[in-house]
Amino acid sequence: LHRFIGNLLDMTRLESGAMQPNASLHFPGDIVGSALRRASRLLARHKLDVALPADLPMLRVDAVLFEQVVFNLLDNAAKYGAGEISLRLLAAPGEIHIEVGDCGPGIPESEIDRLKRPFTRLEAARTNATGTGLGLAIVDRIARLHDGQLDLLPNPGGGLLVRLTLPIRR
Repeated sequence: LHRFIGNLLDMTRLESGAMQPNASLHFPGDIVGSALRRASRLLARHKLDVALPADLPMLRVDAVLFEQVVFNLLDNAAKYGAGEISLRLLAAPGEIHIEVGDCGPGIPESEIDRLKRPFTRLEAARTNATGTGLGLAIVDRIARLHDGQLDLLPNPGGGLLVRLTLPIRR
């Protein structure tokens, strides 16, 4: 109930424009590590494959919001995925990609844009997971606040690959 109310309040603030990032330079690995500790109970039944290169550049992000983004992505992968969950941070020219992949059923291409809308979930027959349909909507709004982009893609090993792309700013 606490997480639901928090997500609902976050979504309300994001949609109204009342939430503005308090961005400063952070090592992405530190924030991801914090999100992993916070999500440890959710991930206990999954094998986790984490790749956090030590030489990633610093990101100008709101650390609290960025941690929430990573937590929401891990939470979704744990709820809707099966087996192994991968978490990778990758540097590309001018940007960093945060990728969370699962081995679940994936999502139909026709549903991708719809899942970024608040209170939207896949039809109940496709999953036994419970949720409010706010997780990816919050991630999408926070990504946009940081001039980033959220992409939902087929995972090459089956399932869903969620990629958050953030610009590198000094």
